[in-house]
Order: sequence, then C-alpha cells, then structure tokens
Amino acid sequence: MSEAPRSILANTGYRLFADIASKIASLAFFVVMARELGASSFGVFTFALAFAILATTLANFGQDVLLTREVARDHSRLGAYFANTLALKVVLATGSLIVAIGVAAAVGTDGETVEALLLLGPAVTLELLMATCFASFQAFERLEFIPVALISQRFVTAAVGIVALVRGAGVVAVSAIYLAGAALGFALALWLLMRKIARPALRVEPRRWLPLMRAAFAIGLAGVFAVVFFRIDTAMLAAFEPKSVVGAYGAAYRLLEATLFISWSVGAAVYPVFSRRTATSVPPVSLVFQRSVKLSVALTLPLAAGGLVLAGPLIRVIYGSSYENAETALRLLTPTIALYPISYLAGYLLVSQDRQRVLTWVYGLVALENILANLGLIPWLSLNGAALSTSISQLLVAVAFVAFAQRAVGVLDWRRIVAGPVLATLLATGAMAALRTELVLAVPAGGAVYIVALVLFERFLFPEDARAILNLLPRRAGAA
Repeated sequence: MSEAPRSILANTGYRLFADIASKIASLAFFVVMARELGASSFGVFTFALAFAILATTLANFGQDVLLTREVARDHSRLGAYFANTLALKVVLATGSLIVAIGVAAAVGTDGETVEALLLLGPAVTLELLMATCFASFQAFERLEFIPVALISQRFVTAAVGIVALVRGAGVVAVSAIYLAGAALGFALALWLLMRKIARPALRVEPRRWLPLMRAAFAIGLAGVFAVVFFRIDTAMLAAFEPKSVVGAYGAAYRLLEATLFISWSVGAAVYPVFSRRTATSVPPVSLVFQRSVKLSVALTLPLAAGGLVLAGPLIRVIYGSSYENAETALRLLTPTIALYPISYLAGYLLVSQDRQRVLTWVYGLVALENILANLGLIPWLSLNGAALSTSISQLLVAVAFVAFAQRAVGVLDWRRIVAGPVLATLLATGAMAALRTELVLAVPAGGAVYIVALVLFERFLFPEDARAILNLLPRRAGAA
C-alpha cells in the first residue's frame, strides 16, 4: 500500500507547510482569543492548556520516538507498536488527568478553570494519539499526509473558534471547540494511515505495555523533564502573579512557539535517516546532522533577530496596546528561538544512535535548574524572569547536547554551519533596526537583505554546502 519514501527536502517541505499553515491558524485563533476575552480570561485558557499538557506528559513517554526509530529500521514492526502505543497513551493520560484535575479542584481552583481543564485534558490526549499517527507517517517517510490532518484540525478549530469568540463565547465554549477540533484531527490522521500507508493490526496486548515502556523509558523520562522545562514557567508564574500577567507572558510565549515548527519539520524529515546511519556509514550520520543543523539555523536565526529588534511593534500590532508589558519578555525569549533547533536536532541524533539516556540526564538537571531559576527570577522580575530563565536553560541544553553529539559522531565544522547565517543576520538586523518604527517595511526589508546576503555568502564561502542544502541530500531519503 505504501509508496516509495519522499526525499528529505520534500518531507521537510511537507512538514513546514503543515506547520506554517497550522501555526497561522492557531496564531489567529489565539490572537482573537486574547483580544476578545481579555488578559484575565486568556490567562485562564493559557494556564489550563499548559496544565493539561503537564498532566499528560506520562502519556507521551517516548513511545512515538521509539516507534519511528524502530519502524524506520524495519517497516514490518508497525503492527507490534501502533495499537499498543495508542492504548497505553489513553490509559496513562486518563489516569493522570483524573488525579491532576481532582487535585486542582480540591485546592480551590475556580470553577471556570476546572471546566476548561475537563475539556482541554481530553483534547490534549487526542492530540497525543494523532501524534502517534504522525510518527507512523514519519517512519515510512511519508510526511505529505501530515498537512492534511493537521491543517484540517487547526483551521476548523480556528474558524469555528473565532466565529464563536466574536459572538461572545467564553473560555469554556472555546475549550469545547478545541476538543472537537482535536477529535477531528485524530480521526482524519487514523483514516489516512489505514488508507494510504499500512493497515497495522488494531490488536491491543497489555502484556506488551511493560516492555514498550521499558524500551522507551529513557526517552520518555527525558520528554517529561523537557515538558516540565518548557511549561513549568507558566504554572509557576500563575502562582506568583495575577492572571493578566500570565496572559501577557502567554502572548510573548506564543510568538516563540510559532517558530518551533521549523525545528520539528527538519527533525521529522531527518530522524528516520539518522536512525539508519552511523558514524562510519557512507555518508556518515555526522554529515546529515551538520547539514540539517545548518538548514535549521539558517531558517531560525533571522527570526530571533527580528523578535529582538521588533518586539515592541510586533506585540502592539498582533495583540494590541494592552499587552505592552510582554515586549521585554519576548526579547528575553529570542535566544531560545536560535538555540532550540540546535538542541532539538542534537537530541534526535542521540536517540537515533541509541544514546537516549543522555537526554534524560540533561533534561532532568536542566528542568531542576529551571525550577530553581524561576523561584528566584519570577518574584524579582515577574514575567521577564520567567522568560530569562527559559533562555538560560535552553542554552544549557544546547551546549550539553552538542557536546555529547560530537562525542557520538565526531566533531562538527561549526564555522561551516553558522558563518553564512550569522553574517547575513547581522546585515538583516541592521536593516530592521533602521526601519523598526515601520513594521510593514522592516519585516520585508530584513527578509530581503537576509536572503540575498545568505545566498551570496554561501555561494562564496561554501558553495558545496549551498548545493547540498538546496537538494538536501539525494533524491531518495534511503540514498542519503
């Protein structure tokens, strides 16, 4: 049933298209929500969604990453992993949500927030099930099906949600719409898998769950620590500050999150290739890794510079003047935009080479550091402290992962990776800074300067890399 895999460049393009379109829809949804509900009610939704994601982290305990790695190596393994992964996620998510929401209600959380949690908890669970379908697409290197499910989910959710918000819907109604959209996305992803890729046996065998959990334990524990690292700042901020401050931080954080899809897209395309390559293969996995990092850095570094220079105009245009206190927080979050793709791809590389325990230790220690940093910085700097803590922690993760990745596959040529993007970004930053009071001019001017400068620098400094990234390895991923 499955056709030949697409090239890395094609798979990156499919994932980029899915994520760009879905991020546009989600950003529009959240912007309208922020404007229509106000900072306080938007803070309720932001907190409830972050809480639901934290509560269900055990349900995403590395099973998808394991499924992709093992099925990429042998497609016949899909039947042994797929149904049991779905069942295990449902059991773990349901149990965790019951306990977490029960505790939240018992400690006096207001009724509106609890109702939002009761709807967003199942929604997050359905998105985790949809992610298992996406992991199966990834293992077969058929990422062209991800846009169909993901864009359908996000656009339907955004369209219905925006109409409802304009007509006066509140947080609970919006949460119900989010749940319905998640159900649509999962149903469509499952249908595409069965019709277009393969028909894995939908036989649940609980006896397989413990071996599956054991095999995924290190990846899963690292994922738990990573979610804590990325989400605990919002929860801790809510403990120290009013909902309006949480809403402002959520507005800045959403702009950071809007850039993460680039790393996910490149990672989704190269991870199956990483899984089949070694330090001694031809070409070696280090070459695939180096070029994938270069592509990600080239795509994200100018976005970080734009966020730094244009934070004020961006916040005012997108969210309105009532969110001006999010401006500094966004600037403090911009280093994460540039650092995240490096750590994300290095983490994938380590897992592909069966060195996932490194992720557990690094994310565990950094999650602890992040909690301690937030305890000190949030009372002192409020939402800016949470943002600063996030960027410091991301720097620690990137440095550690790169160090371990180089030990696994060999030293990388960082001059080759960053020289062109850094030089082009410096020129683009100057152009954006000169036009920073005119956002409609600053963004296209900065983009144009960056693209022209990057192309010229790469063609002059590293022409072979320019050709390789344009074709991002051979036509077939299997030949990469």
